[in-house]
Amino acid sequence: MNADTFRVVESGLLPVYASDDRRLVSARELHAALEIGWQFSDWIQDRIAKYGFVEGQEFFRVSCKTPAGGRPRIEYWLTLDCAKEIAMVENNERGRRIRRYLIEVEKRYRSGLALSAEQMLADPDFLVELAIRYRDERNARLAAEAKVAELTPKAEFHDRVAASNDAISIREAAKVLGTGQNRLFAWLRGQRILMHDNQPYQEYLDAGYFRVIEQTWEDRHGQPHISPKTLVTAKGLTWIQKRWDADNRPSDTASRRPQLSVVPSH
Repeated sequence: MNADTFRVVESGLLPVYASDDRRLVSARELHAALEIGWQFSDWIQDRIAKYGFVEGQEFFRVSCKTPAGGRPRIEYWLTLDCAKEIAMVENNERGRRIRRYLIEVEKRYRSGLALSAEQMLADPDFLVELAIRYRDERNARLAAEAKVAELTPKAEFHDRVAASNDAISIREAAKVLGTGQNRLFAWLRGQRILMHDNQPYQEYLDAGYFRVIEQTWEDRHGQPHISPKTLVTAKGLTWIQKRWDADNRPSDTASRRPQLSVVPSH
């Protein structure tokens, strides 16, 4: 793979490059766009190791010449799927914006709309068609968003999770179930789904019900700390809701108890 042959096909929030039939993102440019506090080399190696990205399938290492003609520098190139996942796990607004942007890029690419400026300018009729299609897609999206806004808060939460690959916090999951965060944490620990530190047992991680990310927080002295945070996936939310409803449903025996009467003996 020769990075000198890459060409920019999207130059919006983050440049997207074309290499043969692939769409790639520079890991270094993604790191800068996410405004990460880590050194780039430490950050990218940590993300690759932590989330198990596969070289040659999800990312590529390319040796590049430095401008001063010194020692070659290793650059990392990410597929759109890999870049979307890395943006998502940063768990901040910048990451969410970049992920949504890459999803739109991927949609345009798959629908055949990702053409170069030269190709589009050479065909004015195509530009008109592109504008019409963009308008129709935008109107459809706005109509769908307006429909979602009419739903109840519980349905809005559940639909938003079920329609995407995102995960939500335990607090948000508790809102879906109509309970409080602390009560849900206690119930999950009591069901031996979460451990004492509120992280899921490995079997439930492997099942895809949860995801654990790192979050940064500051103490009262302004010192940054990193701690794990448990998130619930769309699959996990559906699974938890079934168990929660079954566990919190009044039993048939209890519901019949007030109707019992004493028959006098003869």
